[in-house]
Amino acid sequence: MPVEEIELTVVVLRRGARTVKLSKGAKVEDAIKALGLNPVEYVAVLDGRIVPDDEPIESGTTLKLIPVVSGG
Repeated sequence: MPVEEIELTVVVLRRGARTVKLSKGAKVEDAIKALGLNPVEYVAVLDGRIVPDDEPIESGTTLKLIPVVSGG
């Protein structure tokens, strides 16, 4: 039986947007890793709200990733 997929747009601040295909039931962390990025280095925003890495995502949504900035 084929695996169901979802498709979403991921916008990485200062890097542009990409379309990503993942297995149904994927979470924010899965989308970040699919782009070869480290989840601890980004804040994820779905529908205008900050969400945790274990937040489920649905097909057709837009996930925005904002790099975490720190310094001293």
